[in-house]
Amino acid sequence: MTQDLTIGDLMIDCADAGRARDFWASLTGWKKTAAFGCLALKTDVLTILFAETDIPHAPPVWPEEPGAQQKQFHLDLAVDNLRRAVKKAIRLGGARPAKQYNNTREIVTMLDPDGHPFCLSQKSKRKSKKQSEFDLYYEKMGWGKIPDLSVMVDCQKTESLRAFYAQLTDWDQGFHPSTVIPESRMIICFMEADFEYIPPVWPEEPGRQQKQMHFNFQVDDLPCAVEEAIRLGAVKAAAQYGGEQFVTMIDTQGHPFCLCRR
Repeated sequence: MTQDLTIGDLMIDCADAGRARDFWASLTGWKKTAAFGCLALKTDVLTILFAETDIPHAPPVWPEEPGAQQKQFHLDLAVDNLRRAVKKAIRLGGARPAKQYNNTREIVTMLDPDGHPFCLSQKSKRKSKKQSEFDLYYEKMGWGKIPDLSVMVDCQKTESLRAFYAQLTDWDQGFHPSTVIPESRMIICFMEADFEYIPPVWPEEPGRQQKQMHFNFQVDDLPCAVEEAIRLGAVKAAAQYGGEQFVTMIDTQGHPFCLCRR
């Protein structure tokens, strides 16, 4: 466990940072801001940065295809009116893929202007048995309602990647076997890819799998945090760009993440 580790932000790669931020701000109402030299949005549970890639941004292919660019991460948003939210996303420049894998009365997969899939889900008006268990867990923990924003992380093996982050952060693990819950109470869910998972290449190379999104974590003691991450199975990336301020790491299934000096 790394003492005092918190999520600094989620960075989303894109071709046009202004366009990406405008889309998400208009869709959600999140507050526009800037941080660490990037255009950003402030949500109730997370700061989201938008970064234009050094090489041409390669949108993930959806539905997934073997060997094609994969999505790596995606956002889930719970909305009051699903039909209205879908129409709004399309009007703002998003798209609704023809292929849907869920009950479209409850969940719709969308694409943002940079091709990142995200899901819109209908907030429950009546609680199903499963949803009641989730709500009761939050109630038992004294956390109030479940946040509208969740982050899904693609991987090859859910159990092993969840175990890495659970040990690194010591975040709550009691909600569901695929999740950890940080201090913001946002759900982070690890889900196995439909096809063989392709780890991103870092530093990025044209024609190779891109990272698409990544977490930046803040820590008080950067050298100790790096040492702990390595002990748990991460590796320090060969290419480093953060100087004394942050270190890029690679988790146990190939996702880059950064440990940043608070």
